Amino acid sequence: MTRKFVQAFSLVAALVLTSTTAIAGERLAAYLPRLDAPKAPTLECTDPRAQLHAAAKEAGVDINPEETVVVSKDGMTFAGSSIAGFEQVPASALPEGADFGFTYLDAPQAGIPAGYYKLRARAAAEDIQVGEYRGEVDVIDASGKAVARLPATMQTSSVEVPQPLPFARTTVDAQFRQTNLMGGRPDQLSRYHHSLIIIYHCPNGTTIIIFIDYWDWY
Repeated sequence: MTRKFVQAFSLVAALVLTSTTAIAGERLAAYLPRLDAPKAPTLECTDPRAQLHAAAKEAGVDINPEETVVVSKDGMTFAGSSIAGFEQVPASALPEGADFGFTYLDAPQAGIPAGYYKLRARAAAEDIQVGEYRGEVDVIDASGKAVARLPATMQTSSVEVPQPLPFARTTVDAQFRQTNLMGGRPDQLSRYHHSLIIIYHCPNGTTIIIFIDYWDWY
């Protein structure tokens, strides 16, 4: 092998090695993250209670933040607090309507779009009594429009506000219930009746029970 051939071979090998190293480096750089690349934003955990309290403050609604309940099931979500001051509103004011709750409600089954709402209780004057009677609850959006009217049951122990109040604030409870109604034949689907039951128990002498019903089949 001549000296020129050896030198030429060495030059070609060096070029191939350099080219291969450069290509490998480019590929490696393509897979490794850049140190100066912008980082993706970190998603923060959401707190529905805190969000409800902030929305109430923005809307100028004074709520009882200690009395906040959150429940969610089957794509339906309720987060609600009671409105401060309803404790001094008597049942006799219900014919004109009385705001008692501030809520985030997402209830597509009931045709209620997701949003923050005030809850306004109503009852006919002739129905108001000590005991149980029918009522309604308007779901009021930020513009003051009622997007839904829900059936409610009123349970009144005193038509006028008792003095002193038996407890300090209106409490809130919410729960889902399900009833299974079987089909008539083995090949029929079973029908399920679901209810979201929301209870506002107020020291003014009236408890408001709201029902949001929906159905499905399996």
